[in-house]
Amino acid sequence: MIFPREYAEWNDFWWEKAGDRERRRVLLIGDSITRSYRDRVQEILKPRRIAVDKLCGSRCAGDPILTAEIDLMTGPLNGYRYDVIHFNNGLHGGCNDTRIPLDVYEQGIRDIVAVLCRNQPEAKLILVTSTPMSDIGTTSIEVKPENNVFVHERNNFLRRFAAENGYPVNDLYALVANSPDFPKSDNVHFTKDAAARIGDRVAEVVEGYVKSTQS
Repeated sequence: MIFPREYAEWNDFWWEKAGDRERRRVLLIGDSITRSYRDRVQEILKPRRIAVDKLCGSRCAGDPILTAEIDLMTGPLNGYRYDVIHFNNGLHGGCNDTRIPLDVYEQGIRDIVAVLCRNQPEAKLILVTSTPMSDIGTTSIEVKPENNVFVHERNNFLRRFAAENGYPVNDLYALVANSPDFPKSDNVHFTKDAAARIGDRVAEVVEGYVKSTQS
C-alpha cells in the first residue's frame, strides 16, 4: 500500500554520549510524547552512567520507513548495544485522513519487534501503550471512548501480543487516563510538569530492567 502522509513528517535521532561505547544504554522509541519525557529519564538515570538514546518520529507501525529507521538505529552500522528498549507506537496514522488499517499496524508491530530482536538480542524489550486523546481544541483530561477508538484497538492488540510473547508492558494509558496529575497542553500532548511525571514512571520501569540485566 501507499502510506498516507501527514502535513509534515519528522524524526529525531539522538545518541547520548555517542563516543562512549562502554556506557550502558537505554533506547526510547516513540513519538512526541516520548520526546517530551526523554530528558527527564536521562536526568534520573545519569548518576548510574546510563545513556538514554531516542528515536522519535511521526511514522506509524506498518510503514516500512519506520522499520528501516529502527533497523538503522539498532543495527550494526551504529554498533551500540542496548540493555533496555522501551517501544511505543500508536498515536500517528490514526486520524481519519491518514488512518492505517489495524491489520497493517499489527503486522508492522510484529515486523519491528522482529528487527529489534535480531539487532539487539540481549536487550530487554518493553512494549508501551499509547496515551489517550481528548476532544480536538481542548486540554481536557477526560477520556471519551469516541476519541480513542483506534488507540484502544492498538493498545488492546499490544497487550495481547505482549502476553503471547512474554514481553512486559508499561501501561502509560492507564497511568494518565482521567488523572488530574497529568494535565494536557492540547488534546494530545502533556504539560511540561506532566511529561516529567511520565518520565518518572518510565525511568522507574526502565531502571528495574537495567538492574535485572546486571544480575
